[in-house]
Amino acid sequence: MSKAYDRVEWKFLHSMMSKMGFDEGWISLLMDCVFTVSYSVILNGSVGEIFHPTRGLRQGDPISPYLFLICGEGLSSLLRQQPSVIGYKIARGAPSVSHLFFADDSVIFGEASMRGASTLRDVLTEYEFCSGQCINYDKSGIFFSANVIEDTKQDVSRVLRIRNAINPEKYLGLPTVVGRNKKQAFLGLRDRILACINS
Repeated sequence: MSKAYDRVEWKFLHSMMSKMGFDEGWISLLMDCVFTVSYSVILNGSVGEIFHPTRGLRQGDPISPYLFLICGEGLSSLLRQQPSVIGYKIARGAPSVSHLFFADDSVIFGEASMRGASTLRDVLTEYEFCSGQCINYDKSGIFFSANVIEDTKQDVSRVLRIRNAINPEKYLGLPTVVGRNKKQAFLGLRDRILACINS
């Protein structure tokens, strides 16, 4: 997501808390914390007039990450309703994982087809419209399994307007794609942890 905290629509946040079953009094209390924000701009050493925003969450406020998670539940619900976002199983008999969220980052597992790409695009567009969030296409990438043909890769990338990430990238210091040699993939992590312990 791009400028995730700044774009949260307050009406959407309120609706999400209502839908999740929070008590109206509690919602009102939380929304009062959100509404009380105000800004002023210093220009050439002079403080300008105070103004009040109509969207966004204060970064650094202890409650903001939790409120953002509530907004993310909206995207999670939309993804769970779509059969073509089928997810990924790590083993036979394991539950299917269709998406993982960490703060304003998302990993979504889906069907590499025009139908799957169109469905995912529609879900993301609906979420953007409702929540005020905006997908950061420059920082987004698609990883395809080895058995996806090149034409399909190009079609899916075009529909989603997201680049095909060929080289495995790291996320939070960990590899996003781990091959057969798991020991080699996580060797750097072990060395960093040992270095921290020894110091």
